[in-house]
Amino acid sequence: MEEERKRFYLQNELLRKVITCNEDLQDFEVIGCTLETPKSLDGFMATMYSLEVAVCRKSHDESTYLKLLVKVMKGDDKFRRESLGLILFPNEINTYKNIVPAFKTLVANSKARIDSDSWCPRVYFAEQGNFPGYSDQFETILVMQNVLPLGFTSGPRLNLDKTHLTLMARKIAQFHACSYAMRILGSDVLDQLVAKIIPLNFVQDGKVFFESYDVVFRHSQKRLFKYFDVNPNLLSDANVRTDIETLREKYSSIPSQLMQRCLTTDDVYSVILHGDYNRNNVLFKYDGAIPTDVLMIDFQENRYGSPALDLSFFMYMNMDDNSRETLWNQVLFSYHDELFRCIQELTGLSADDSRLKPYDYENILNHLSRYFIYGAMIAVKFVPTMMASPDEINQIVHYFHNDIHAAGFEKILLEAGGEHANQRIANVMVHCSMSGYMSFLRD
Repeated sequence: MEEERKRFYLQNELLRKVITCNEDLQDFEVIGCTLETPKSLDGFMATMYSLEVAVCRKSHDESTYLKLLVKVMKGDDKFRRESLGLILFPNEINTYKNIVPAFKTLVANSKARIDSDSWCPRVYFAEQGNFPGYSDQFETILVMQNVLPLGFTSGPRLNLDKTHLTLMARKIAQFHACSYAMRILGSDVLDQLVAKIIPLNFVQDGKVFFESYDVVFRHSQKRLFKYFDVNPNLLSDANVRTDIETLREKYSSIPSQLMQRCLTTDDVYSVILHGDYNRNNVLFKYDGAIPTDVLMIDFQENRYGSPALDLSFFMYMNMDDNSRETLWNQVLFSYHDELFRCIQELTGLSADDSRLKPYDYENILNHLSRYFIYGAMIAVKFVPTMMASPDEINQIVHYFHNDIHAAGFEKILLEAGGEHANQRIANVMVHCSMSGYMSFLRD
């Protein structure tokens, strides 16, 4: 009965809202629709509906189809509260409703050569609150264009090549550049946008706030250090050994404090972030086998902080050992090249203007190096799940939804993905140390 209520709302009242709040659709009326819940789009915390709508223009006989996706929260109030869904989903609505439009206005006013329409799918409706026709809970409802028929699709499951990585680096650079441009121009819009972001902390008021993440971080750190104990040859470099030992001593039991350190903000380098920027949350478009464009989706972990959080996440998650060896600096250069170009065009400043000095290549790299451990920690946490078998993934999902403190949850997190996952997360941390990203631990 409850599911019927929801489906009726989505196919009727929600569609009326979509038509009335989009100026280019107000001359159309709905003549039919189909609603499905594709299993392939099912997520940890969200339900996705595929909504195909036949509409006809009132003024003359012209019909067309809208191919839409509807995203809503899963679970009862307890699950939403414990999983921080009541922060994550409102922040995503805020991103699509306020942040992206403000950035697009900046791009349009500056006439910068940035295709801001290619940042993410078109959004037809993004609201939060009470929708009595849908449920009795607080809800967030997001309606966006289904871009799969346009040729956008998920990329490789885990490892990305140079072309994929470069597209991701340049796209997020465009997004970050808008925060820098607003700051340089003295616009108060940036402060207004940041004020609307609900803080998504790892530690708050001296206590662990993101409990589910803290549990997984502690288990993944236990797995990492156990592997180093069995393979001490990986720590043959004295500095690496010191960094790993210091990491274990300071943060193995309180990893959330290290992650909270990475959320430090400042008045020069902090930007509005995607927050969960990795292969899972982008869609690629291809010409044959070659990726030609990328769209950002899933802004649930949107934050304000160092651009290192976005960069380090996808670079450590989606680059294997060989790619880190051969492509790391190239990806960083591509990011900065696009970032600096966009800042210049958005502000109208020349490259040698003193206001752009903090954002030159050397200064940006120096800043990033202080927070790149963020992505390494995330990779240690997530890579084993990405390398897990279907049965292991099912177990992880079961415990995540039902009991994150169960002994079985710890067991599967210590084993998922097997030896290959152990090797990969260990190599991530060795690279992090050898790149100087853990030097702050010695301070």
